[in-house]
Amino acid sequence: MALQLEVYPTDAEAFEAAASVAAEWLRGADAGRQLAVALAGGRGGRSVMVALGTRGDLPWDRVGWYWGDERCVPPDDARSNVRLARESLLVPRGVSADRIHPPPDELGDPDRIATAYAAELDACLGTGGVAPVFDLVLLGVGKNGHIASLMPGGAALRATASVAPVPEEEVSEEPRVARITITPPVLAAARRIIVTVTGDEKADAVAAAMHDPVDPGRVPAQLVRPSATTTWVVDRAAARELLRDARPAESGAGR
Repeated sequence: MALQLEVYPTDAEAFEAAASVAAEWLRGADAGRQLAVALAGGRGGRSVMVALGTRGDLPWDRVGWYWGDERCVPPDDARSNVRLARESLLVPRGVSADRIHPPPDELGDPDRIATAYAAELDACLGTGGVAPVFDLVLLGVGKNGHIASLMPGGAALRATASVAPVPEEEVSEEPRVARITITPPVLAAARRIIVTVTGDEKADAVAAAMHDPVDPGRVPAQLVRPSATTTWVVDRAAARELLRDARPAESGAGR
C-alpha cells in the first residue's frame, strides 16, 4: 500500500491544515470524555500551536495538555518546550492550570525528570500497566530523522517505560542539551498522530522516513509512517525528494 502525505504549497498552509486535522479529530472524540494531547516543540510545533490557538472549534474544556519531549533546562529558558507552549498556545488561549501537565524540569536531572513524568503519564493516562494512551500526539521531524527526542541510535528507542531520558551525548541536533522523550510504546498506543514537516532542509529526512528498508533505529520517523491513525502534513519544500517520483492521487484535496 502506498504511503500518503498531505502536501501543501507553503508552510503556513501546512500548519493551518495540521491544526484543522487536529481540531476535527478532537471534535469527533467521545462526547463528555476527557482528552489528552501531547505537544511538539521547535519551529513547527510552535506554528501548529499558534494555529490551534486561533480555533474556536476545539473542545477546549475537555483537553489536557502534555508534552511529547522536553529539553532539560529551566522552565523559563528560551530552549524550553514548556515555555514555548505557554507563550504560543496555553497563555494566549487562557488554558487553566489544572489542564496543563508539564514535565517537572525543576528536578534538573534527566533521569529524575523522566521517571517523575512517566509516573504522571501512567497515573493520568495509563490503563493497568499498559502504555499511556494519548488521544492526539503532535510531532515534527528533525533533519536527522528524529521524532520527539527519539534520536537515531539512541537508547530511548529501546525503552519500555513511557518516558525515557536522552543524555546530551546522544542528542545529534541543536540544541545539544539533555532531554526527555515519550517512547515507542506510547506512540504505538496513541489514538491519533499528526506529523507536520516543513522546509527544504527537512526534505531528505522526509524521504528517508518514507523509503524502505524500515529501520527506526536509523530513522526514528519510520515509527510513525502514514497509516489509518497517522497523518503526515508537509509543505512542498519538505516533499521535494518525494515529488520527483510522485504520481498524483486520483482524488483528495491537498494531496
